Amino acid sequence: MPHPIARRILAATGGAALAAAAVLAAAHPQTAPETDPASPALAPAAALGGGDSILNMFEWTWNSIAAECDGPLADSGYTYVQTSPPQEHILGSDTTPGEEDAWYIHYQPVSYEIESRLGTRAEYAAMVATCEANGIGVIADVVINHMAAGSPTETRHGWNGSEYRRFHYPDAGYDASDFHNTGASYCEIDNYQDRTEVQTCHLVGLNDLDTSQADVRQTIAAYLEDLLSLGVAGFRVDAAKHISATDLGAIMDLVDGDPYIVQEVIGAPGEPITEAEYTGIGDVQEFAYSYDLKNHINGSSEARHLTTLGTSWGYTAPAGVFTANHDTERGSLTMSYKHGQDYLLGEAFMLAHPFGTPASYTGYSFSASHTGPPLNPDGSVADAVCGSGAFTCIHRSPYMSGMAGFRAATAGEPVVNTWGSGDALAFGRGDAGHVVINAGTAPITQTFTTSLPAGSYLDVISGSTVTVAGGTFTATVAAKAALAIHVGNTGGSGGTGDCVTVSAYVTGTNVGDEVYIVGSIPQLGNWTAIPSAHLSGATYPYWRGTVSIPAGTAFQYKYVIVRANGSYTWESIGNRTATVPSAGCLELHQTWNTA
Repeated sequence: MPHPIARRILAATGGAALAAAAVLAAAHPQTAPETDPASPALAPAAALGGGDSILNMFEWTWNSIAAECDGPLADSGYTYVQTSPPQEHILGSDTTPGEEDAWYIHYQPVSYEIESRLGTRAEYAAMVATCEANGIGVIADVVINHMAAGSPTETRHGWNGSEYRRFHYPDAGYDASDFHNTGASYCEIDNYQDRTEVQTCHLVGLNDLDTSQADVRQTIAAYLEDLLSLGVAGFRVDAAKHISATDLGAIMDLVDGDPYIVQEVIGAPGEPITEAEYTGIGDVQEFAYSYDLKNHINGSSEARHLTTLGTSWGYTAPAGVFTANHDTERGSLTMSYKHGQDYLLGEAFMLAHPFGTPASYTGYSFSASHTGPPLNPDGSVADAVCGSGAFTCIHRSPYMSGMAGFRAATAGEPVVNTWGSGDALAFGRGDAGHVVINAGTAPITQTFTTSLPAGSYLDVISGSTVTVAGGTFTATVAAKAALAIHVGNTGGSGGTGDCVTVSAYVTGTNVGDEVYIVGSIPQLGNWTAIPSAHLSGATYPYWRGTVSIPAGTAFQYKYVIVRANGSYTWESIGNRTATVPSAGCLELHQTWNTA
């Protein structure tokens, strides 16, 4: 949801309504309190373990999430998935003209029925059961601060047919008495220095629930308990900053069980509402983490400093951390899939480092801030298809799925044996794992001190073998690449320098297209696509393969798309160059048309 920082995030993209939060007006007449209220006294919410990680599957249908839990996610290290809001929402036809497919309609509730364009209640329940059967819990994104905007006079209908108008949502059990500022005192949020305004006025016209009322609290708690009855393990609370910590704590106290809770509270310097107010309820999303991560991966600050990341950087704990989410990826303060390898390095670091509970992000490609997911003719969201279409399926990259496994294998282990130089860094996780991240523009070769036992380990990212002996290992890590080894992934003998492992980020392909690495030597077809240099699209948009090339061979190469009709689409940059080392595999981690 948009907040002061979120509005700045989204302003440059020019989206409308909820996506851009372009205009907030009518300041509340009251003055903000000078001091923050005390955090509510609650039994602490369930905390996820140090090996847990969440995959936020934004706008994936319930059926698609179930299929992924039963497929690639079952063998990954991810322990939870997060769904988009499951409740009934407005119709696309009732939003800004030209934005009928917008993602933000899911954040405009009409009722608490589990019926949306992402799927039915039965499909949601089946998805939860499938994921649980594969050892993956489900966290629901819940919108409980407000209801949809609505017309003051016209009755409209939600996705499942529920009637509503401004301040009247009969199928949710709300009328005008359940909202803040419905009459002459009507106000929209403009001044984020005013606590009362932020928590009782309306957010870009979305009707603010009066969560101080017992009946409103009971209604919201009943919705959350309904989700728990379907097997949901926890909640991400949208727009938590706009609900007082006292009210939100009281709501959660009404909920039976012990769900995991993470809250969207965007702090900003000088504002009266702080993240610390909400830590007695559960984790709080730490937005500054994602801003810092971007700045240290993209070269604005040296990446080596990330080894010290934690509360000393001013972060709140317990924290939910992320590289990007559905709001921030549409702005400029965090990374997104559009940042290619930088995004993957950010995800790899987040999953390797123990601070916070990480939520990785996978969504779909978009050209405008409001752009929604691909739709079926009936307006429902289309199932995700990896390898073609809009869904990036970026979570299948070993920089994410492999690193989720690394996190699970190193749970509870401290950061040790830190090393840093410029935009490269490395650290161990006790005696269970070690990671090297090179965010720089040139390869690094380094001998690293490690607490891992002597032996051979398989890099979870490239699959190459790394040998640890005498408390050290030596590795060459390509520019914008990473290496991660752990005690749960051993094997190999180190190789003899006769292989090249390739991971190329290539979008713009269609069903039937194939990607090859071609080059100046026979093993790469002498600039012709040959079967032995074919790259697999199983982890699209990452195309991967291994080619046997003699040690010491220097060569030129490019990536080429061979279209279904037989035509070639070549990279437009100059020829790439590489040399196979005398030992181990040469690793190529590259993005199409990016030198």
